[in-house]
Amino acid sequence: MSFRDKSFYIASFITCGFFAIIVKVTRTEGFGINVFLDTILGSSPSFFYLFGILSLIPIIQPKINIKTFNKSILMFTAGALIYEAEQYWTSMFFDLGDILATLLAGMLMLSLHQNKRKAI
Repeated sequence: MSFRDKSFYIASFITCGFFAIIVKVTRTEGFGINVFLDTILGSSPSFFYLFGILSLIPIIQPKINIKTFNKSILMFTAGALIYEAEQYWTSMFFDLGDILATLLAGMLMLSLHQNKRKAI
């Protein structure tokens, strides 16, 4: 099993960073329009930050094997989940949507490498 092309990870990192900045800047103007939009605007930065950081791993460490990369994904995801859970006790903003977005980012990155097959 091999990694995707390096350009995939570079594009993924840039795209996640771009959307995270857009959401961060426009989040306050979009709140209150509807519940679905509030959930997306509130939780999407958690997805973009984690997926973008996970995209950096194969760029920084190109010789990493799949097994080590999967362990890295799980460790970064666990760290992000611990941070989200810690917000419950430190009077910051705790949101189940952030936990779901974090899990989605980790599972998506794992599934991108579990299902990588050569085209026929």
